[in-house]
Amino acid sequence: MTPDMAARSSRGAEPLVAWPGLASLRFSLPLAYLFSKIFFSIYGGASLLARLRGAREAFHFDWELRLPFVPSVAIVYLSVPVLLLLAPFILRTWRSFTPFFLTLTAETVVGGLFFLLAPMVQGYPERQAYGLGGAVFRLADRLNLDYNEFPSLHIAFAVTAALVYGRRCGWLGKTLFGLWAFTVAFSTMLMHEHHLLDVGAGALLGLAAVATVQRRASNDRFLEALRIEALCLREFASFVRRRIRYLLFFFALFRASLPHWRQTRVLRAAYCLVQHVDELLRGGRRLKVDPEAYVQGILRGLRGETVFGDTPAEQLAEFLAGAVGEQGKGKLIERFETLLGDRHRSDARQPMGGAALVEHHREILSLARSLSGSHGIFYR
Repeated sequence: MTPDMAARSSRGAEPLVAWPGLASLRFSLPLAYLFSKIFFSIYGGASLLARLRGAREAFHFDWELRLPFVPSVAIVYLSVPVLLLLAPFILRTWRSFTPFFLTLTAETVVGGLFFLLAPMVQGYPERQAYGLGGAVFRLADRLNLDYNEFPSLHIAFAVTAALVYGRRCGWLGKTLFGLWAFTVAFSTMLMHEHHLLDVGAGALLGLAAVATVQRRASNDRFLEALRIEALCLREFASFVRRRIRYLLFFFALFRASLPHWRQTRVLRAAYCLVQHVDELLRGGRRLKVDPEAYVQGILRGLRGETVFGDTPAEQLAEFLAGAVGEQGKGKLIERFETLLGDRHRSDARQPMGGAALVEHHREILSLARSLSGSHGIFYR
């Protein structure tokens, strides 16, 4: 049982669609926008390359060509992007939204590889649509590009949404989502948009992605690791915006971490936390609270006197407190107390020269290495 399922069972039934809160939307909407950029880049790029290279006719059975063309079922076809747009209001926490994002992204990448390797065109006769149903069909057809036939990403996304959303419902909801996915699959053939083999491959891709990517990405340990990596990346981006030379330290850490990425997570987190606190106390960052009081709060959390807050630095400190043991926490506490003492000196807010900055980072990296057991970082 996932954390979201356990929480729902303890609180009782929750609505399928609800307002997630601004904090959740600030996370999910940028991720949804990122997925749209990934999807249209891969989907559109594959179609453009296929246009330049040429494509062959998709495999189909003779009976498929005799299927009636029903343009009005495009309204069912269009329900897939609508349901995907509702994802932030159905998967209302970052722990439930992130695996869904990763699953759809993986399906897009796999589908894009097939589109590049085996571009195909439909074998159906030319389609003519009129009236209201024809208008809906033309809207749906405009969203589709040529050559991206096998596998059908439309079906892969529908199967994924039906399985993931269905887990948040009872048996009736699961059944309705399953019927909806089947109806979407049938609509693609009545629209003469995909052949049976494309539909089957899309369904298999969706099932496989949910069984592998979705399942793996929903694991608590994976999500916690992803959260820490995202916090570290956010801190590095903040460092580089202030001083471009921080890119050198970023690449040094990346080079040392690459062979043993999981084992060196403590190294990256410790570096980002100590550098964050140092910049804060030197006046390089601005907070609405007093910097010394803020750092004292982190110290109290490391000592076990209070719980950590939800700021990036406090979350990194909470992770390290559980990963480095009492001796490691003692080293962090000692370092922060030293930085607090430096703030009181007359030159504490003076900018560092190049040599002083390198020596300063040597000290921080030395502490980070001692916490993680990593000894692979050096400067030339």
